[in-house]
Amino acid sequence: MLRKPVALGLGVALVTFLLDQASKYLLRTFVVPQSWDVVYVLPVFNLNHAWNYGVSFSMFAHTDDSRRWALIAMAGALTALVGWWLRSAPNKLSGLSYGFIMGGAVGNICDRIVHGAVFDFLQFHLDRYYWPSFNLADSAIFVGVALLLWENRPDFCRKRSIT
Repeated sequence: MLRKPVALGLGVALVTFLLDQASKYLLRTFVVPQSWDVVYVLPVFNLNHAWNYGVSFSMFAHTDDSRRWALIAMAGALTALVGWWLRSAPNKLSGLSYGFIMGGAVGNICDRIVHGAVFDFLQFHLDRYYWPSFNLADSAIFVGVALLLWENRPDFCRKRSIT
């Protein structure tokens, strides 16, 4: 029988992975054809068709196949490490955090294996200043890391009562 934080983390990882892959598939297949460039949704938000061959902010973006497999191996090793940490997650918040990180990482690894790059489609901007495109997997990884930082914040950042 799995401990509650581990079961929660694995469940969140599975749901995150499925939602990520479904959103990418739907956008690539039904929302707009492969030839689209940008769909303007809100004054500060677009749907953008972008393939990321690198990592965050397209660093190390090369179409060289050996780099692709190196990124897959590195992401796989880091995902395995997060899975190892999940085994000893002390509480549900840790399990939730690790689940978001694992589900997002596996979603992006799957893209790299199947398509050779990660499909990014969410794009925020302010006037002509654009944030790099990202996807649900990237968002899940960000939320997971933010929750871990929150949970492990230093004592001096925690609310204290004055007595």
